[in-house]
Amino acid sequence: MFIVALYRDENVCTNFLVGDTTPGFVNGRSMEFASDLKSRLYFQAAGHHFSAQGFGDYQFEWQGQHNVVGMNTHGLPVLTDGMNDKGLATGDLWLPGSKYQKITDKKKGLSIDRFAAWLLSSFATVEEVRKAMKDGVVEVGAPVFVQNVLPLHFPVHDASGDSIVIEFTGGDALVYDNPVGTLTNQPPFPWQLENIRNYVNLTPWNIEPMNINGMEFSPTGHGAGLLGLPSDPTPPSRFVKAALSAHFAEPFTTMDEGVTLAFHILNSVDIPKGMNRFHDANTGKTCSDYTQWVVVKDLERKGYYVRDYVSPQVYSVDLTKIDWQAMDGKQIDIPTVPISIDLDAGLDGGLVENAFEAESLRVLAPSGDPG
Repeated sequence: MFIVALYRDENVCTNFLVGDTTPGFVNGRSMEFASDLKSRLYFQAAGHHFSAQGFGDYQFEWQGQHNVVGMNTHGLPVLTDGMNDKGLATGDLWLPGSKYQKITDKKKGLSIDRFAAWLLSSFATVEEVRKAMKDGVVEVGAPVFVQNVLPLHFPVHDASGDSIVIEFTGGDALVYDNPVGTLTNQPPFPWQLENIRNYVNLTPWNIEPMNINGMEFSPTGHGAGLLGLPSDPTPPSRFVKAALSAHFAEPFTTMDEGVTLAFHILNSVDIPKGMNRFHDANTGKTCSDYTQWVVVKDLERKGYYVRDYVSPQVYSVDLTKIDWQAMDGKQIDIPTVPISIDLDAGLDGGLVENAFEAESLRVLAPSGDPG
């Protein structure tokens, strides 16, 4: 039960989808936790065999159909987040009160810690996931004591922009369409969706002045149309903020712009150390949930971008360029240095000249290829 000790804390994650069919869709996700998860990039190649193992007597095993990259925890061969080579993306998000399925057929029994890996390695689209869940291909379970320390639900997105949420409530696997492409934590997804009705007055447009008995009152500044947009780190507030940020943001026209937009939205729900404190029930020590890492997934170009808490630098993996057979089962650390790119060496003028030259080449290059 190695993984049980890792999840005694609660986590407060945020997941959202932005984009359109042209140029494509981008998925952003944050991972908040109090104890250091020691996450690394983890690779699983198509053809990877998943043997029967995990919590309890679960005998479901399968052969992976897709290449997968994602984030693990404590060096374990599990995925807490990931994307496959078809642009299907999912991850583990906390949902206290989850109750998994009763295993009636051990050959279908799949432990909850392997559910994300099964989704990513087995399916290319959300529609395929819907069908597999409807057909009862697996029964997702965990011993009772594991349910209490590992209560999870799952957002699933694909390259077409289709999006669902999978939750385990009352022993049933429930699949919901996700029209807003957003998920956080508790309460369950249907409540979060209903809660958006409390914010339909919000608008990205500035508010016009009001006249009272001949005296004009103007807003105190730009952004008054969003007065009341929640910004605290509770799950309902993060859900509304992420959903409306993705909805109101100016549409992007290139996938690079989409990746950048996703990072901006993630910045808006970032939790620094110390802002969300609690006392550990077992030790009495002060703990603090914080944003350990964020990932952005380019579902169109199959790029996986990672940024760690200790450095603002973004590192990326292109799933179309990986030697998957060489990387199957491998893990790599996310670099923590540098925290910035040093420009001092270019301040003699050469850097500036090169920058102008590069921009000129970009402008003069044939359309669609900046050179």
